[in-house]
Amino acid sequence: MLLTIAACFNEIIIRSQSVWSLEHSSTFWEVDCQKNGPKFFKENFRMTRSSFDKLCIRLQKMKKKDTNYRNEIPLEKRVAIALYALGSSSEYRSIANLFGVGKATVCKILIEFCNEVWACMSPEYFKSFPLTRTGIAQGVADFNAMGYPQCIGAIDGCHIEIHPKKEEAVDYYNYKGWYSVVLLALVDAKYRFMYIHCGSPERCNDSSILERSSLKRELQECALIDEMSWYHGRTKIPAHIISDSAFRLSQYVMKPYPYNIENSAGQKLFNYRLSKCRRVVENAFGHYKARFRRIGKGIDNHIKNANVVISAACALHNFLIDEKDPVLENWLVDMQRDARRSPQGHNNLNDRSEGEVIRNGLMEYFGVEASLRAGDDGSGDEVDEPAVDADVTDSGLASN
Repeated sequence: MLLTIAACFNEIIIRSQSVWSLEHSSTFWEVDCQKNGPKFFKENFRMTRSSFDKLCIRLQKMKKKDTNYRNEIPLEKRVAIALYALGSSSEYRSIANLFGVGKATVCKILIEFCNEVWACMSPEYFKSFPLTRTGIAQGVADFNAMGYPQCIGAIDGCHIEIHPKKEEAVDYYNYKGWYSVVLLALVDAKYRFMYIHCGSPERCNDSSILERSSLKRELQECALIDEMSWYHGRTKIPAHIISDSAFRLSQYVMKPYPYNIENSAGQKLFNYRLSKCRRVVENAFGHYKARFRRIGKGIDNHIKNANVVISAACALHNFLIDEKDPVLENWLVDMQRDARRSPQGHNNLNDRSEGEVIRNGLMEYFGVEASLRAGDDGSGDEVDEPAVDADVTDSGLASN
């Protein structure tokens, strides 16, 4: 009899706690985001509702089942929380209050979201390597339309602010007085990330990161790079990437001639053409950090989670470009206002045996092309203005 009473008592307790959870009151997602228009939705989640729905379909593994103790947060709300956290510089406590969840829940959902985004989307949106004949041909065609031949992509690094542990902080401290990691990225003509390497400490410069990367090995070992070469006179010009002056000149990496008041008209023209096309990587970083303000203003997650947050945002950046979901002008204005200027660095490392010959060959080609155009219609490229050789103004950097 006593056992029966005890069993019934325990059953009552269990039933009363079967759906227990801490009550948080907020109707932002359940009401405001559903009844307000598309402009409200995009401003808060940095993408259209259509892109959001497609993303949720891809992230079905984030869906959780209800338990005997609580009802789980629906998939759509979990994705919304993560996107809001990435697109906002608000504190996690404020985001938690807005969505009616706990602060720890916001942090947990964001990391789960970033891990799942990277796991399911990186194979699709970072498939440029190993290089293929089709991929090289498409890259060359896109940059050729911009006025520069034989270019696969533009490379640069940007600094992303982090908050490392005290014992690790010295490696990430930059001369501007804050802590950062570097995101080295190769970008195509449509501002999409083709290759990323993130997480290197600030003390590693862009060129040294490239020298140790899998990208460098791919450029050296890919037979198609040489096979798809193009000739100007007797100069063989292989497919290559373009960079600013911080990188080492080689047969696979073209950078501007060092700025000098006595530069020839041909050198100025080469610098102008290269720098004009290289802007795609600066613009890609600008759009990336404008859309995901948590990255633009600094990541406050644990350093061990910083890489996956940065990498997942790169995958989302590519996804949204393919969805034709643009960055809004006011986001870019906000990013420029909040931006920290990145540490800059230059070097004059050259592989003159190959890189200098190719660069000179391209310079001669641009000169011949400009002369032919001037002969046809009396016009030519403007070369009197100083060469554009600006480093990334507010770019952060993260790794693989």
